[in-house]
Amino acid sequence: MKLFIFCLLLITNANAIDDFNLNSAKSLYIVDGDSINLKMRIMGIDTAEIGQTCQKIANKNVNCGELSKIYLAKILTQTSGELLIKPVKIDNYYRILVQVYKDGTDIGAKMVKAGMAYSYKDTYLKEQNYAKAKKLGFWGFYQPPISPYKYRRARLNKHR
Repeated sequence: MKLFIFCLLLITNANAIDDFNLNSAKSLYIVDGDSINLKMRIMGIDTAEIGQTCQKIANKNVNCGELSKIYLAKILTQTSGELLIKPVKIDNYYRILVQVYKDGTDIGAKMVKAGMAYSYKDTYLKEQNYAKAKKLGFWGFYQPPISPYKYRRARLNKHR
């Protein structure tokens, strides 16, 4: 995993990073004296949370958050081509919002079009409607996951 993160940072668009100013160290994780990790979030998508379940077939729960994670890892590690990560801005949780491209393909759009992520707001609504119509990914499940936003809200309310 450390090698994977290193490779991601190594082939990131250097010009975008030069112009990108982190105003808070909250998006950084200090690994050791000469290493840092950055918290990044793919802009325009929202995926099921790790531990969020859905039913692929009736009465058979699966971890949809884990399935989204596996799908993203597969796209990024098992396909050839240049990986480009373009920082856009910092979100309210101090994560770096990024656009990710693999060999010129928008990874956010690919995740949504495959039915493995939700469009955040209307960013990838066309791709989401396509996945729903074709019953791709979660949209083909017996019970797709509730939207990650609704899932997080329900968990917050449960713990109050």
